[in-house]
Amino acid sequence: MDFSLSDEQKMIQQTVKRFVDRELMPLENEVLQNEGKYPHGVEPSLYHSLQMKAKEMGFWGINTPEEYGGANLGAVMTALIYMELGHTLVPFSFGGSADNILYSGNEQQKEEYLIPTINGERRSCFALTEPGAGSDPSAIRTSAVKDGKHWVINGQKVFITGGNEADFTMVFAVTDRNKPPQNGGVTCFLVDRSMGWTSRPVPTMGGWSPAELFFEDVRVPEDHILGEIGGGFKLGMQWIGQGRWIIASHCVGTAEGIYHRW
Repeated sequence: MDFSLSDEQKMIQQTVKRFVDRELMPLENEVLQNEGKYPHGVEPSLYHSLQMKAKEMGFWGINTPEEYGGANLGAVMTALIYMELGHTLVPFSFGGSADNILYSGNEQQKEEYLIPTINGERRSCFALTEPGAGSDPSAIRTSAVKDGKHWVINGQKVFITGGNEADFTMVFAVTDRNKPPQNGGVTCFLVDRSMGWTSRPVPTMGGWSPAELFFEDVRVPEDHILGEIGGGFKLGMQWIGQGRWIIASHCVGTAEGIYHRW
């Protein structure tokens, strides 16, 4: 079996490498000095201009379906791109993307959440991890109780990437304690910050700035369930599955970058 890259893949990889070398590497000192000041370590308008410059080069929605304006480069090319991005200390990502599970929404939810996120008009976060529960859906304690045409959510999430900047979250809560999470006990909800949840930063080393999320009697309309009632476990595993190989690709790139710096 031939595992060598095609000419097109090599070209894309080299183009990303040049972008990293020319546009991101020179910002590393600024990122280190701005640690904790900005979400990406870079002033927001500059970060946006970098994404727009990348968009002009064709890097917009690298793994987003073409019907939503993305490039849909596929898993292999996406992994290669994240490896190249891992070579720099600047926590950069190309625009035009949304969490994979948002595509599971109905048409109304896609209009309200998916498309604005792809366009950069909204920011989301994935809220599964809890204190003492890690990212194990079988151990979560956050609950959602039906009350008329709403669900009332109570609980806490922790180490949520992008949680301080997000204007909505995909939060996982127990909706039926008589069922195991993997068999109908957990549901995923689309919850706007304006509905009442709050966040605060979690101090960490490095540029990563996760958040704690707090839900105290947050009322969520019944039409804000993502997928189906009881279908949260499947959605959570779908998100984690993609997230792990992307993180792994980025880590490989980081290791390569450190090696070459020595």
